Amino acid sequence: MQIYQPKDGYCYNSDTLFLYDFALKYFKPKKQVLEVGSGSGVLGLLCAKEVEMDLTMIEKNPKMLELCQHNLRINGVEAKLMGGDFLEYNFLDLKFDYILSNPPFYHNGVIRSKNKDICLARYEENLPFSSMVKKINALLKPQGEFIFCYDSRESFKVFGILFEFKIRPIIVRYVHPRENEEATLLLCRAKKNSKSQMQILSPLLTHQDNEFSKEVQEIYKRANTWSIKC
Repeated sequence: MQIYQPKDGYCYNSDTLFLYDFALKYFKPKKQVLEVGSGSGVLGLLCAKEVEMDLTMIEKNPKMLELCQHNLRINGVEAKLMGGDFLEYNFLDLKFDYILSNPPFYHNGVIRSKNKDICLARYEENLPFSSMVKKINALLKPQGEFIFCYDSRESFKVFGILFEFKIRPIIVRYVHPRENEEATLLLCRAKKNSKSQMQILSPLLTHQDNEFSKEVQEIYKRANTWSIKC
């Protein structure tokens, strides 16, 4: 799959591909799906290529919105594309079965890039998690699901906010660079009004010795993306 990306802006990374692989297991076909912060569109594109869905995508950055529109067209994927701030956008009466996102989760202590587009995509202040979940709660159908990734070190905060809005984390997987190393990424499936207990899956290890693990190699092979910087 060809993906056009900005040469001097934010580009998708392994987090996006791991989230794609994680989310695919839980989508039922022909459902209403919203991707929050679509960027160049790679996450929604990959999912929509494999599961029939009514896909809506929202992106705040006009440059990324244009790239997303182009990537949808060249890859033959249909989606409703919305430009604007997710927190302020009026979705009218739209409700979704699934909301999908790789949101910005860098905190203020992290050294900032001088590139404004990169900062917009990376820093939580541009889409505070609590505000995001509050809006998501209003947009999900009664048994709707929020599937996302986040900084693993923020798990306590993430789970607390989800419970506050009665969106229960039901399946969690952590991504670790190697065996016996700390997790770096949280993958989470959360469900509105659920009473299920949380299931913690076996970890995804990205490396074995000095190579990508077999599972990661399979994820990259399945995604089969290649980037064109423009």
